[in-house]
Amino acid sequence: MKTPKKPKKRPKTWALLSGTALQMGVTLYLASKAGKALDAHWETGRTFTLVFLMLMLALNMYGLIKFLNRYN
Repeated sequence: MKTPKKPKKRPKTWALLSGTALQMGVTLYLASKAGKALDAHWETGRTFTLVFLMLMLALNMYGLIKFLNRYN
């Protein structure tokens, strides 16, 4: 006779969302640093910084929507 399997415990919602917020913050920080380095190297003002931040923000929003759809 098989023993019934216990349902898997889901992690706490606050832990999942705080990890996602931390990931978004780190990626935006790294995009900012990379953009500033390229702007300083090629003397383009703030062009690369803005492009990298907008691209990373769009990718983060896409990832957040996919993440929330999975746990909804």
